[in-house]
Amino acid sequence: IRKEEKKVERKNNNNNKNVIIVTVAILGLIAVCIGGTYAYFTATATSNPQTITTGTLTATYNTGQDISATNIIPTTEASATEHHFNITNNGSDVAELSLSFTELSLTKGGSPVQSANLKWALYEVSDDSYTVSDSSIAGGDFSNTSSPLSIKDAISINSKETKYYVLKIWLNETGSAQNEDQGMTFSAKIRADME
Repeated sequence: IRKEEKKVERKNNNNNKNVIIVTVAILGLIAVCIGGTYAYFTATATSNPQTITTGTLTATYNTGQDISATNIIPTTEASATEHHFNITNNGSDVAELSLSFTELSLTKGGSPVQSANLKWALYEVSDDSYTVSDSSIAGGDFSNTSSPLSIKDAISINSKETKYYVLKIWLNETGSAQNEDQGMTFSAKIRADME
């Protein structure tokens, strides 16, 4: 009887070990799936400050004119990456200008894609502290990736005036798995043109 009790006890111990191994394996698989679902990209500015003068306008891109992002993760606009720049009118007359994305590229696996979940918003701020306090003056997404892609037209800048801008780009958190957005690569430049 004792031999049979020991056999049953060993069998129960083996079953408990198997249950623990299977549980750990399942938890590991769940962690990999969740991590895979939310391993997107983190947007960053890739350049040092740049100043570009064209005609009477001087554009200073404090976070660089070039924007690129890989492995972006879903977030909210409040946590979006910010790109700071200012435009100065060096001329003696009021200038009208437009802002646009140029050299725009959004790809996944090397193929062009579009994304309504990848958003952008432009803010005009009061000074070089680049503190956002008001509503955006323009916004959109990258469901259209034609280049150039208009950000804002008909901006008036008085003679010798400088206007300060914050451009936010983020992958909007939808609250569900966003596998269609996984693995995207984004790059673009911000350009200011006289109208």
